[in-house]
Amino acid sequence: MGLLKESLKDFFQTKRDWISFAGVFLLFLIFWSYNYSFRFAPLFTQALKDNQIGLSLFYFLFFAAGALVIYPVALALYGKLNEFKPSIPVILGFVAVLAIVCSARIRDSELFNWVPSSSVEIAMLTVNYVGTILAYTALPLAWIILRKNSPDRFLGLNKSPKYGEVLFLLGLMLPLIAIASFSLSFLSVYPRFAGRMSDGYLIYPPALWIILFEISYAADFAVLETFFRGFMVFPLASRAGSKPAVLAMAFMYGLLHFTKPQFEALGSFFGGFILGMISYRTKSVYAGILIHIGVALAMELAATLQFLYFME
Repeated sequence: MGLLKESLKDFFQTKRDWISFAGVFLLFLIFWSYNYSFRFAPLFTQALKDNQIGLSLFYFLFFAAGALVIYPVALALYGKLNEFKPSIPVILGFVAVLAIVCSARIRDSELFNWVPSSSVEIAMLTVNYVGTILAYTALPLAWIILRKNSPDRFLGLNKSPKYGEVLFLLGLMLPLIAIASFSLSFLSVYPRFAGRMSDGYLIYPPALWIILFEISYAADFAVLETFFRGFMVFPLASRAGSKPAVLAMAFMYGLLHFTKPQFEALGSFFGGFILGMISYRTKSVYAGILIHIGVALAMELAATLQFLYFME
């Protein structure tokens, strides 16, 4: 609990910090309210799902609009607006990666004729997760290779976390996951590896595919954390300070969830903010990686146990 408390204390030190957080959150609420009032991102995603170029262009413009609003605002709140123009190439890099992550999918099941029919769905999921991993990895890897003399070169990947604190924070989440696993909305999504028949029963693929899927699923969270809490925080923080960098990152992280349930999207802003401050305080992204993977796998396990042992 000390890590969470101290990380938040690092941010909320002055009246400006409270006003800045409130201003950015209010701006996020405006975007959030518009999106869920008109189902903006979900409707465009559904309409363009079979148009790869159109969907990619939509998400590029979607994230670009968010970035071109939040980065000047966050920097201006801390008197660092002069850092916006030099940061535009990196910010557009963020936008391009997020557009690829949200739009690039293999949807043609005929490409997976080489696997048994019971494994086609999980094979597609696994391959798509591998594609997402590659998208998230490209820019941070280039940064690490090219920024040889930069103090933020390793993006928080070169320092271990405080494992006791991480386990404590993860432990706080496990009872909530156990309770959530009794809800139908939870069980309509998890476990992710299982196919669903029209009557609600699950189709379990072979164990090998479950293992491959869970590895790719966990790896996706690892690179997501490295991208958001590392690449989207440390480079800008070294130029303009951690506070505008974390606020802008939390805003963009929230936008990433705009096709998910509305309160999950709202909560993602706070989750991104907290993990961003923890990352910067510890100079390590591993706390977020371990918490994210731990929660994701716990949700998979809780749902699996529900279907196998508790549901009639």
